[in-house]
Amino acid sequence: MAPVKPSRTEPEEDAEVPIDAALRQYIQQGALPFAVTRDPDHKLVYANSAFCRLAGVGASALGTPIAIAFGEIEGPALSGLLDRAFQDDAQLLDERITGSSQRASRWHCSVWPVVDANGKTEALGIEIREVEAAGSALEFQRRIAEQMLLGALRERELADDAEAGRRRAAFLAEAGRLLAESLDQSSTLIALTKLALPTLGAWCIVDVLQEGNAINRLGIYHADPEKQQLAHSLESRLAPLAEDQFGAAAMLRSATPTAITDDVEGSLAAGTRNPDSLRILRKLGVGSLLTVPLIARGSLLGAVTFVSDERGRRYAAAEVQLAQDLAHRAALALDNAQMYEMAVSLRHSAETANTAKTAFLGAMSHELRTPLNAIGGYIDLLDMGLRGPVTAEQHADFARVKTSQQHLTLLITEILNFARSARGGISYAIADLNIHETMAHAVALVEPLFGQKGILFDGISGDATIVARGDSERVTQVLVNLLSNAIKFTPPEGHISAECGETEDTAFLRVSDAGPGIPPAKAEMIFEPFVQLRDTLSDREGGVGLGLAISRDLARAMKGELTVESVEGKGSRFTLHLPLAKDG
Repeated sequence: MAPVKPSRTEPEEDAEVPIDAALRQYIQQGALPFAVTRDPDHKLVYANSAFCRLAGVGASALGTPIAIAFGEIEGPALSGLLDRAFQDDAQLLDERITGSSQRASRWHCSVWPVVDANGKTEALGIEIREVEAAGSALEFQRRIAEQMLLGALRERELADDAEAGRRRAAFLAEAGRLLAESLDQSSTLIALTKLALPTLGAWCIVDVLQEGNAINRLGIYHADPEKQQLAHSLESRLAPLAEDQFGAAAMLRSATPTAITDDVEGSLAAGTRNPDSLRILRKLGVGSLLTVPLIARGSLLGAVTFVSDERGRRYAAAEVQLAQDLAHRAALALDNAQMYEMAVSLRHSAETANTAKTAFLGAMSHELRTPLNAIGGYIDLLDMGLRGPVTAEQHADFARVKTSQQHLTLLITEILNFARSARGGISYAIADLNIHETMAHAVALVEPLFGQKGILFDGISGDATIVARGDSERVTQVLVNLLSNAIKFTPPEGHISAECGETEDTAFLRVSDAGPGIPPAKAEMIFEPFVQLRDTLSDREGGVGLGLAISRDLARAMKGELTVESVEGKGSRFTLHLPLAKDG
């Protein structure tokens, strides 16, 4: 009788390992009957030659239940034995087949279940031997068959583990992507629940800790959109309690995963005996609880409690680990969200304080300028002798008072300009302007100061035809400020120069001095309001440190920039950049 060839669900490999081929040939030609069945009705999918001879069947039996292959007497008894192995996932060794024919009463049957990815039996390996036929060769064949089946089971288990690892990695990668998309606490944890449900539970409870470890129940979320309204209605009824055995309260006592499988409904409803709350709990489905902590940078931020709808469900170690990994990613995202919210709040506070400061400076400057102008006017009247004769000493005193009044007025004007700039209250008339002519106009305004301090001005170099875009009045204001600073810090007999030029897309106006230079650490600080190179009151130059801050604001408002290059002990070079005119 020709042997029944095995039915394969996957294509054969092109080249079989010699040892495997030899074992297959041995099993096929072996003395012990050996077969493989599939599904609860035990359809034959493989039988070696000995099995075919024992059953008295040929190739046509492949795909038929084993009970049919053996006939009415021996078939039911053998099927009963296989039913027990299939339903109980049990391995049977040398079981006698009872209640059958005289021939079958001598048979000893061994059965090995083959389980699928879900741990359920999908096939059975069967070996039948007659007691009289037992011997060393048959026993060797049996051991070989057992080893082959065990090897197949191990390969299936390894494949299942690899697939589970792949799914877990993909799950966590998707979790990271979703959590990275949110920048507020609610969105962060809602993203978590959308991903985790229903993998780890049917619904979940999310708690976050606030200042002083106060527990805030952020929300209750269900995987079923139709039940989410019920879950939302439970939020106000299921308030967190310090004695809760789940959620953030439990994590405050011990920040380790906690599972509750018994009296889950009682644990959840401990904080509420309201009949409506119990009714909602039952509608949502109450099975086992698994609480995992949300920990970031060593601090407990809250907890997530997954609620299954299976009573008595035991969370496997792999599920607990997955929940922990997911919670770790959620905690990092939550920590980032909290830091972002804090930064936004601090920035808003700073902007509010800065606005208040600017408004105060503007108001006070207006209030101070009025009496200062009155002081200047009365000094002029007294100095003119309108109130009586004035001596030479008194004229000198009036001049000193007048100088101080003008200095204070100048400082207050600077503060007013800064306040207007900060509020965006300065208007601009942007037009084409010749930068060489604009520089010459600014130099003319400060030229008397060169002679007063004994400073040499080296003139204006560069192309006299370059045209830029800007507000002529504001550009002049910036240049006058730069030239005044250069005069202020350049020692007598020092040199100051000016230059005009262009790069690929900008025009520049540059003022260079021979002053003390600027320390690298202060190169950018000098553009901040109220910052001066000399910090002590005795060393501060005239002014309040607003000129450069205002000048940079003006430059940027004209779509330009103000920069500085400096070497300590050798002087500084300030450059105003402006957009080139289109036809420039």
